[in-house]
Amino acid sequence: MAALSISRRIKNIIMIGIVVISFIIAFNKSKIVDAFIKPSDVMGQTPKKAEEMFEKSKYDTKIELKYITKDIQKIKREVDDIIITHDLNTIYSKSSSNNITKLLKIPRDDFKEIITSLRDYEELKVDELVQSSESTPIESLKQRIKDEEKVKEKMLDDLSKVRSVYETENLQESLKRQNNNLDSLRQNLVDKQQQTNNVLAKIDISHFVSRGDVTEHALVNFLKAFIISLLFISVALLAIYFIIILFTKLFTILGIKTSRGRSSRYGSGYNYGSGSRYGNGYYDYGKKKIIKRKYIRKPRSEEGESSEEHKDKEDK
Repeated sequence: MAALSISRRIKNIIMIGIVVISFIIAFNKSKIVDAFIKPSDVMGQTPKKAEEMFEKSKYDTKIELKYITKDIQKIKREVDDIIITHDLNTIYSKSSSNNITKLLKIPRDDFKEIITSLRDYEELKVDELVQSSESTPIESLKQRIKDEEKVKEKMLDDLSKVRSVYETENLQESLKRQNNNLDSLRQNLVDKQQQTNNVLAKIDISHFVSRGDVTEHALVNFLKAFIISLLFISVALLAIYFIIILFTKLFTILGIKTSRGRSSRYGSGYNYGSGSRYGNGYYDYGKKKIIKRKYIRKPRSEEGESSEEHKDKEDK
């Protein structure tokens, strides 16, 4: 299989390009900049799902507690003991080597005692309480449900009095919509009672990592990503190189003209030795022969002598 001719300059450019691209990929994947511009707990990240659930929840009261500790399992055990002791409802929980996040429902009646226990740690770095100002009072929902139940009773009374089929069908449809409306209001009331009678707590435990450890971790990730990217791009280019050679060889076998010259199937176009003979003085293209004549011009001295001899012969 014939190899492609690549100049040394092109090879150097390709090698430099591979190194630069691998460097950029490794730089982005390793997030090495975070080791210098983010705080020391950069390795412990709160899951985005937990953050979204906490932000979008409609609880009247929410509290966020964040712990940063060297012994993440110690704080986890103590928090789990508090959850078991008070039989708290865990809405969300996710654990990793550097972070543990939980969303808990804490009964408002036990809130003070439980939060006091959770705050009694030196590792607690963030303690934020949020009160919602856009909550619908429970009494308002209860009154609305009562009003809708009265509307339903009136519709049932009207249904017992009508006689036409058309009015009966219309009232039945209206009654069905009214029942759905009441079910929705009752469910809202249950949710609102839970949100009012409970406090949503987000417990976030992150592993403390020094800046030196973060830098070392980022450099190791950068080196791994650089080597993997370098090998992947090199193998990909090598595969493309052999594919091009394979197709070039295939085109030659099929007699397809490529940019490197004419196909060998129809000859090169110049058949020296069989189609042309310069030494014998003629060209051979099939059956036709073209005679090439050679004229040799004599020197002036020889030409003069021959003319004088010719003149003497005429005089005689």
